[in-house]
Amino acid sequence: MSRSFSGCKRCKARRQKCDEQRPTCGRCKTAGIQCRYAMQLQWGGRAFSRSRFGACMGNGGMQKLEYSPGEFIYTTKSSEVSSNNSSLITKPVDPFSSLSSEQKSLLHHFINDASQITACHSGMQNDICRMLIPMALQTPSLLHATTALSAIHLQALHNQSESVKSAPDIARYMASSLEHFRKELQSPSSKGSDALLATARTLCLAEIHSGAIHPNSWRAHVEGAKALMTTANSGRQSPSPQSSDGFRCYLDRWYRSIVSLTALTGNGPPIGENIEQPSSVVVAHLDSPDYLDDYWGFTVQLSAIFRQIGAVAWRIHPNSRTPDQKLIQDKDSVEEDAAVLESSVYRLMDQGADTRPTFYPGVVEGLTETCIRNFILCNEAFQHSALIQIHRRLRNAPATSPLVQQSVKRILECTIQIGPSSGLSPWVMLTTPLFIAGCEARGEDRETVRQLLSALHDTIRVPNVLQSLKFLEQYWANQIDERENWSHFLDRMQFDFIPY
Repeated sequence: MSRSFSGCKRCKARRQKCDEQRPTCGRCKTAGIQCRYAMQLQWGGRAFSRSRFGACMGNGGMQKLEYSPGEFIYTTKSSEVSSNNSSLITKPVDPFSSLSSEQKSLLHHFINDASQITACHSGMQNDICRMLIPMALQTPSLLHATTALSAIHLQALHNQSESVKSAPDIARYMASSLEHFRKELQSPSSKGSDALLATARTLCLAEIHSGAIHPNSWRAHVEGAKALMTTANSGRQSPSPQSSDGFRCYLDRWYRSIVSLTALTGNGPPIGENIEQPSSVVVAHLDSPDYLDDYWGFTVQLSAIFRQIGAVAWRIHPNSRTPDQKLIQDKDSVEEDAAVLESSVYRLMDQGADTRPTFYPGVVEGLTETCIRNFILCNEAFQHSALIQIHRRLRNAPATSPLVQQSVKRILECTIQIGPSSGLSPWVMLTTPLFIAGCEARGEDRETVRQLLSALHDTIRVPNVLQSLKFLEQYWANQIDERENWSHFLDRMQFDFIPY
């Protein structure tokens, strides 16, 4: 604030020579000259009218209240005025201000583009970003894992899917994420946190999407997620689909489904399953409520069947047996398990033909009829994938078996009906069933598989889709005979690969 004098003795005596550049006193102002003897108080080094506080007077947000002659305070005019002008006196905070320009760009790409490759509809994409991004801004390991996943997709968009695994910037982000991850795992404050599980999930997806084939690359993160979930869930019940803990429910769904796909297509031991589980217990879960998981495109009960297929297949795998065990002892029990699993899949098919699928609470309201139809087709493609694996891996049926070829053709029909989409459709989940069908395809069906996988890569730009097609070409060219299935081929080539 400023204060003016009524005059000064020097001005009275030498009015014409009082021309210093100073605030104007009362009498000098009348004469139109500057007086160096007047005094002005300043706010923050500025004149009151030019200070931030003084500016509030100009926009109407503040008022001068004089409670006695010459004494006053500043106050807001009213609560209504204050709320109306809050945008004028507050400055928005940029949550990305601490990030580098490269990190900002990659997060922006993840939010708008890369998040679509793991989302079947807009509601899922919004949920993924809403849950992951705020947590990533507070968790360095998750931040670097997310930027790595985004960089993988961005490089594929630039037609560089083949060079993703050797890209230095992607390797740098992955290494940085792992370094922070190790530190965070050792911190007592983060023990069992959702952020650590989210990091394990994102690192796993980054490894898979890049087309990793080395042992214990992506699988190590699934095993790590299992350990984290065991720690987090000890002493408390897992959240139900109706739980308010939506993020933990989402992570639980991711873990259950990635383990299921690993069991269905991988050649290693099943993760988190009892490989000696008897047939009588295999389908006990079928009496529980079922949901068509909109994140993965298949039902919860079908997911459990995938895990049991992997458990039974590993029980007869040569690497799981001791020298004194004989395969002949298992043939009857394996056939019994195969029959139970096959009837379970057909039971799910019959149920699906008569009823509308049940989605998790709050999901179906945001889905169009076309999207629901595509989910039904996607789930059917996964059902036939399970049938193929039962016949080929458990019963060792030849690829030319009519039952196998019938399922191959139905998977291709379902995929064609869904049709290519650049995202926000169950189309993004079809790598696994297309690959399983491709392993057994014959004649013109192989060309159809080539075209569909190429279209899938061109739309979602996941390098692992291109890797899947590359491996199919190798398998078709190098398969010993029609009884050698994909898991046998993986053993022979010493790959650790999941088509997702």
